[in-house]
Amino acid sequence: MEQFGGQLNIAVFETCALIAAGMKALFSKQSQYHIIFFNRRDEFMQMQTHVPFHGVIFSLSGSREHRRECLQLFSEIASLQPNLKRIVMVNGTDEAKLITQLSQTIINGVVNKDSPVTRFYDELSALLNDSSRTSEANANHWYISNSPRLLSPTERIILRYLTDGYSVSQIASCLERNIKTIRAHKFNAMLKLGVNNDAGLLDAADILRYRNNFL
Repeated sequence: MEQFGGQLNIAVFETCALIAAGMKALFSKQSQYHIIFFNRRDEFMQMQTHVPFHGVIFSLSGSREHRRECLQLFSEIASLQPNLKRIVMVNGTDEAKLITQLSQTIINGVVNKDSPVTRFYDELSALLNDSSRTSEANANHWYISNSPRLLSPTERIILRYLTDGYSVSQIASCLERNIKTIRAHKFNAMLKLGVNNDAGLLDAADILRYRNNFL
């Protein structure tokens, strides 16, 4: 029931016309898939009530708001259609780390848009085909459900304080910890989220806070 004229329907969220054109060209080689592009979440949610889909590919633009939209959509899909494949296209390895840490639900795969075209296409096809045979070079895109580097409860609490404007010394006082311990937790959170400055950390913390009961 996922087919359109014998093809599997794949929803693609892509705001860049150039990338969308490239994906159309790539998937023209695959007769088994029918690609449908969307700009808005509500358009897809309305269509999926009467058109069956095999998977959803969300291409991130790099903005905080777009990551929020992606996570919200994937949460809704996980609740309504848990078997629907969910794949994210990211802008580099740092964003891959960030989105997998922020996701509240399982993501079936992450593909780097900076990858060479052949590798990008092979990885995306493997994820859609649910192939269990991947090369060592592609292994970093399959760690999502097995990664042990999740934010600890203390790291999440510290991020919440940071978004409220607390300084490291103030957080140490509130949690009755020394400043070095708080700095260590903050540094570990930055490593896990793939950010290298306070601005990036606050962006991630803001997205976590937006998801309400996650923190």
